[in-house]
This record gives sequence, C-alpha cells and structure tokens, in this order.
Amino acid sequence: MVTGLGFGLEMGKERKKAIVSIVRGQDMKDKVDRALNLIGGMGKVVKKGDKVLLKPNLVDGAPAETGETTHPELIRAVAEQAFLAGAKEVYVGEGESYDGPRAALYKLIEKTVAPIGAKVINFNDEPFLEIPISNPVYFDKVRLAKAVLECDVLVNLPTLKTHGRVGITVSIKNYYGAIPREDKGKYHRLDRVEEAIVDLNLARKSDLTVVDGTYSTIHWGPREEFPETHRLDLVIAGFDPVAVDTVSAKVIGVEPRTLRFLAWAEKRGLGIAQLEDIEVRGLSIEEAFRRATTTAIEYDNLRHRHIRLIDCGACTGCSGRIAALVFGLKDEEMKEDVYVYMGPQAKPHKGPGKVFLCGRCAAPTFYNELEGTYIPGCPVNLERLEKELRALGAS
Repeated sequence: MVTGLGFGLEMGKERKKAIVSIVRGQDMKDKVDRALNLIGGMGKVVKKGDKVLLKPNLVDGAPAETGETTHPELIRAVAEQAFLAGAKEVYVGEGESYDGPRAALYKLIEKTVAPIGAKVINFNDEPFLEIPISNPVYFDKVRLAKAVLECDVLVNLPTLKTHGRVGITVSIKNYYGAIPREDKGKYHRLDRVEEAIVDLNLARKSDLTVVDGTYSTIHWGPREEFPETHRLDLVIAGFDPVAVDTVSAKVIGVEPRTLRFLAWAEKRGLGIAQLEDIEVRGLSIEEAFRRATTTAIEYDNLRHRHIRLIDCGACTGCSGRIAALVFGLKDEEMKEDVYVYMGPQAKPHKGPGKVFLCGRCAAPTFYNELEGTYIPGCPVNLERLEKELRALGAS
C-alpha cells in the first residue's frame, strides 16, 4: 500500500531509518571529514583496490562562489577520503551540455586533485552505454556514461540548489551531467525531465552523496549574474540519495512532498522520502536553515510585471512546469494583472485582475468558492494556459 510519498509498512515491521548528516564550518576539509564520520565513514562503501568515480556538478562552468558548481576543495577532500579508505583509482567525471566557459573550471579541478593522484575525465570523450530499466517512471531504456556504469563506487557531489523545472537539483538531478547532450535536450522537449532523472538513477544508484552547500542558488540556465546566491557553509552527506534530497529540500525551504521525483524514486526503492524515517545527525534541519533560496515561482515573480504566480502548496507537476512556461513569456504589453493559482491550499482571490486556477488541486467547487478560469489537468494543461496568457497580451 502506498501512502503519501512513501510506502505503507506491514503490520509489526519498522523500516530502517536512513542517516543524513549536516555540518557547518569555514574549513572545507574539516566539514567533509565531519560529515562523513557522522554517517559511518567512507569505508562503508569504498574498499581496498576500488575504482571510485566522483560526479560533481560543473554545469555551466561558473565559479563555485555562485553556488552553481561544486567547489574544487570539496572534490579534493572527498577524493582524499576515498584514497584513505583504500581506493586504487579516483576519477572526477562530468559531461558538459554545450561548449562554453568550462575549460578553466576543469583545469582548476585538475590542478586541485592531481597532487593527490586523482584524475579528471570528460564523459563526452567516452562512450555512453544503453541500459534497460525495470519498472521505469517513463523511459524503459536510458544512456549513461560508461565510467558511471563501470566504476566500483559512485560518489555524487552535487550542489545545493533550487531548480526551475523539478524543484531542486541536488543528488538525483545531478545525473543529468552523465548523459549524452542530445538526451538532455530530448528529455526537455518531451517535458519528462522529472521522469528521466529517476529512471537514470534506476540504471545506477549513487553509493554516497556529499552535497556542497557552501553556497546555494537557483539553477535556471547559463547566466553571468547570480543575485540569488546565499552563503550557507554546509556539507550534507548520506548513503541514501532520496533521503539526502529530502533533507536538502527542507534546508533550502522547499517542501519535499511537492517534489514528484522524490515520490517516484521512493516508490521504486531508491531511498526514503519521509522525514520521520530519516535520522539527521550533526545540525538539525532547523539549525541548518537560514533563509529560503529563491524558488522558480519567486524567480518568475521578480521578472514579471503583470503575471503573478501564486503557489498554494502545488507539486512540481504544476509549479515547476508553469514556472518554466512563464519564464519564457514577456508580459510588458499586457493590459491587466493576471494571477495564476496552483495547489490544494488555493483561497478565493481578492481584488482586481484576471484569475486562473490551474490543475486538479485548484479546481473550483461548490465548497471552496474559488472563482476564475479553470485550466484542467494533473499535471496542468500547459498549452491551454499558454493560449490564455497570450490572448491577454503575453508574448
């Protein structure tokens, strides 16, 4: 029996708790060492003679101080721990989505890890292997970098970010850097990014995740300025990627229950998405939280004059997809303000303006007294919403 985001438990059985650590500090090596020690150490997954692959998030090659990319010093600290645990070889691998300013970052990482014997590889220089997926969310076969599939131990080194389409990009979303460029574009065109990242993790689950939470920001394509970046000085670690994402979401002010991919991942046995089944060591979530990192909804509302997105507890089926749609629209020529409501806690709108009620959760009924143009679907019908907004002057 499935209940909420997770599985119902058989009578008399208690699910083993996932362990996630949170530490804060200025010294990167000290933070990494403490975070790993709190969950039992690198030796729980790395054995003598292992080939270890570290998968950071290098995305668009922006400096680590933006919050977009994994800090080179965190990569080095984790590589050192892998060698101490007995690893014979340690590689740092990533695959860029397009040609851009990544060369300098790759060279910096290579310079940082080379003295301890680790090597940097580019997934795009190696083959991608096709893997059949049992019980997929959507894709019955996916392609992943050969190095990801053939390493003995895969260590995920993501950053701590919100995401314009899937809510957050931490452990599970970090696999997007390990697939061919054409597949990244394909999943976006099909509007199946959330489904794809779970199916990719089903092909090869991370053995360990160490999150670089030195900074936090919102990821929304390549850009030169990052006004939404906040300094948190955190490291979050765990062996369960779903549990790590669940805790990370709470730390940056996102409700895990609104992230569809976490529910799908838990249902398929990739990990635990229920906070009551996760033991947090070190800092508590409340101690780690400083302020909510900008969400996709907030980012859109800052950029638009007339379109206002009202998130009333919506899942990413509405919030992420509507935010992505509105991100691509201009509203300067609109003659009236528009309020786009989504989520099960939607309340009647007060004041002037055109109101849209999006998705099944915000459907108007006799009982909730909601009024406005209803856009049906679960997830919401984006084509219908876009047509309505363009009819009001959006371009």
